[in-house]
Amino acid sequence: MSLLYEVLEPLPDAMSALRRARELLGVFAEWVDDPIPEFGPVMTVDQFRHARRHFTWGAFTCRDGSPLPTDGLVEFWRVIGRTDALRVGDAYQVEVELRAEIAEVWPLIEEGGLQLDLPVWSGPSFRERDRDDSCTEAELDVMVQAVGPLGFDVSWYGALRGLPSSKLCGVQLCLNSVWTDQCTEPAPGTHAVYLSIGTRNRDVQEEWLRRTGLSLGPAAVGW
Repeated sequence: MSLLYEVLEPLPDAMSALRRARELLGVFAEWVDDPIPEFGPVMTVDQFRHARRHFTWGAFTCRDGSPLPTDGLVEFWRVIGRTDALRVGDAYQVEVELRAEIAEVWPLIEEGGLQLDLPVWSGPSFRERDRDDSCTEAELDVMVQAVGPLGFDVSWYGALRGLPSSKLCGVQLCLNSVWTDQCTEPAPGTHAVYLSIGTRNRDVQEEWLRRTGLSLGPAAVGW
């Protein structure tokens, strides 16, 4: 696994965080691949209402990865049935059209330990993509402008000047989320940028990090 280091700077909004991520790439990257974006799970009713502006469907799953509960969600299932929202489902997830009425039972959804996973993107402004596909920088601009309260993560893989290996090097952007060990966690209103220094640079990493002149957080297990 790579190690990620947070760049400890105030990032008041999503666009300023995106600009800072690109500035770091401009300063430190010899080359960089196209960005890989991913929306995080919807955890709150405010996120759900915002998601409906850009997405037409999503999949409810349990936050801990367990099967969907068989009781305690009667009113939730009634709303799904009454609004003809069901697309497809199994023991672990249920895909639904994002009907406005689902917001009425969101307290039950939270109490039941569910989250809403969003597709890669279903808005009209973007081409069809698979998860882990890259996008253009222009597409990324539109996504970040639309992100609102949603969790959103972007990875740029590339070679960082002065490091002998480029494997798993690059920059990570987290919007309304923070990086923990090997993944992001929701953190509404918090934006962060990280440097990933790869897996084969242990002998030089401390000196390289010092020479960046950046104030950095502790290492976290990364990509």
